[in-house]
Amino acid sequence: MENKQHLENHVIKPQLSIQNDSVEYRLMPFMHELSLDSKIIEIENYMKNNDGKYCSEEEKDKLYEDAKNLWKSFISEFKEVVYTIYLNKDQHTLLLDLLNNKLEYDANTVFFAIELVKLLGKWEEEGSPETSDLKGYLADATETTYIYHLIAKHKVVGLGKDTMTFADILLRIGEISKIVSYYDTHAKSLSKAIQDWVASFDEAGVNI
Repeated sequence: MENKQHLENHVIKPQLSIQNDSVEYRLMPFMHELSLDSKIIEIENYMKNNDGKYCSEEEKDKLYEDAKNLWKSFISEFKEVVYTIYLNKDQHTLLLDLLNNKLEYDANTVFFAIELVKLLGKWEEEGSPETSDLKGYLADATETTYIYHLIAKHKVVGLGKDTMTFADILLRIGEISKIVSYYDTHAKSLSKAIQDWVASFDEAGVNI
């Protein structure tokens, strides 16, 4: 029987860069984007071109092991990606004020907050004081999630300047979250596709 296994994934790829004053700022390194996208295609093509038809059990096991190794390589690189959160001066100032003066911490969050304050530093010491300028701060997927959970506890009143700046900070973090979600969705879909692909071997016949 023909192997009809294929990966169903209709997730739209998010923007991996932002524009500010006609300058492009990458949220995710281009080489990681290129490599992860290539690995996705490689896994899909491997399943498409190997249907297990007339293979021995040992050969089927080898196909499965090779596919798992390709998937593990994708996961390993995905976990290593470091993203860039871009903030302007107003966003930087507000975020520091939240961390230093307005948020509450427990034993699980206080040390991360301390490290985040060190990471942000003082705007004037690290670059131009112009409000429109953007500066990038590196964070992996886990750190980005921690930042969101820290500041998500903060409540705002009204729709003044600080509220809009707070919303912009959430959007900046959301830009990274969309990228992480996109590749995480592929990781889960590929894992399921590999299992379905292996299950279809039983329908492909065995070479005796």
